[in-house]
Amino acid sequence: MGIIEKQATRNVIYSYLGAGLGFITLMWLPHLLTTDENGLIRILISITALIAQFSNLGFTSVTIRFFPYFRNKEMGHHGFLFYAIFVSLIGFILCFIVFYIFKAEIIANNIEKSKLFVDYINYLMPLTFFTVFFNIFDAYLRASFSSVVGSITKEFIQRILILILLAVFFFQLITFPVFIFFYIVATCLPTLMLLVFIIRMDEWHVKPVRGFLTKALRNEMLALSFFSIISGLSGAIVLNIDSIMVNSMLGLSLTGVYGIASQFGSMIVIPARSLYRITSSVVAESFKKEDISGIKSLYIKSCNNQLAIGALLFIGIWANIDNIMRLLPHDFAQGRSVILFISAGYLVEMATGINQVIISNSKYFRVEAYFVFVTVGVVVIANYIFIPIYGIAGSALATAVTITFANIIRFVFLYIKFGMQPYNINTLKLLSIAMLCYLSVYFIPLLQNKYIDIAIRSSIISGLFFILILLTEATPELNSKIRKNLKRFGLSK
Repeated sequence: MGIIEKQATRNVIYSYLGAGLGFITLMWLPHLLTTDENGLIRILISITALIAQFSNLGFTSVTIRFFPYFRNKEMGHHGFLFYAIFVSLIGFILCFIVFYIFKAEIIANNIEKSKLFVDYINYLMPLTFFTVFFNIFDAYLRASFSSVVGSITKEFIQRILILILLAVFFFQLITFPVFIFFYIVATCLPTLMLLVFIIRMDEWHVKPVRGFLTKALRNEMLALSFFSIISGLSGAIVLNIDSIMVNSMLGLSLTGVYGIASQFGSMIVIPARSLYRITSSVVAESFKKEDISGIKSLYIKSCNNQLAIGALLFIGIWANIDNIMRLLPHDFAQGRSVILFISAGYLVEMATGINQVIISNSKYFRVEAYFVFVTVGVVVIANYIFIPIYGIAGSALATAVTITFANIIRFVFLYIKFGMQPYNINTLKLLSIAMLCYLSVYFIPLLQNKYIDIAIRSSIISGLFFILILLTEATPELNSKIRKNLKRFGLSK
């Protein structure tokens, strides 16, 4: 747990520093760019995520699961990085060929509703290339228990660069085409930073070692790679299909509204993603040692701690929803329901802990691929049903339904196969505390000054929340950290 606590804490710190910068960016983008221009950014990132996921050919999961078997710095980790780069390069070339073949058809399908996307479609493949290798380098470092570097570069440094770029654009020193070019550059830079870090840490071992990769190990890696392509691509579809379908059915302008609103809701899941970065490697190591009890303990703690943080963020967002809407231009009024549904869906994901990490790193990794594949059908069907009825709110509802469905089946599977049931009386305590904290500000009238109103509501909710979890001992690990920090600042004995 020492590695997990230390690196997860650092990941959360950098993620939330990045989230703070991202929040400033999020509030600035709707005022600086049109809804079409915001939609362009959203659709470029979403499509890139899908293509990059396939380009990796499942090797990100292979890295997390099998790197422990290759780990040996003196032997250059038996050439593992060579295999990762080689396989990903083949995957990217395949995707580039497919993109080139279907480029004309993509342009024809988007020329009317999303002309701006057509104008910048050539940025897709360079952005995909750097995304592919960021994922590989990041997975390699995570498997080496150096998960913080990816958080610093992607969540923090990249967002500083984007914020600086926005400031330059605000003062009209550059045009929108130049802004987009450097936005892509800022998105690609973290890959180069990880490459430099790997070289400086003397972890750049790209010479294959003959004789180490046995037939049995190779077959296991190929099997995981195949099923990881299915689960990884399906997972990327679940996370990004909402924007793509909104763009296809409603146009680029509403995609921009949806993209900005959904980012507010997705702030809830930041701590979970930070925890996944390090727990994936630790769970893989634990399965290698057959330490099921350790994995079960980690599962219970992840559900409890993530529910606490997720609930606090959820009620904080929803208690301030009127202020959030006052901060956004009028064009973004439709985003209110999007924020609610997306944040509710991610609260469920927070509350279900590292269930996906456990299944993906177990001998049942094939089952996870089937689960995610099924959820693709759920999210696509749900979008087709709800978007014509509710517009962009319908897409957010479809995402929330899909996230909930996926996590319920994972919970049931872990209970059946491993007897893991992470919920207890503390779960009820946390839900009750969250409800009380929300009610504590519900009847406070909206103040004219939105910034003062946000400060008052957030302070009341946060203060009451931490007092109640300390009094009820609802989160033992989180309580321990709070008390430790209170003592450090002389606020407690």
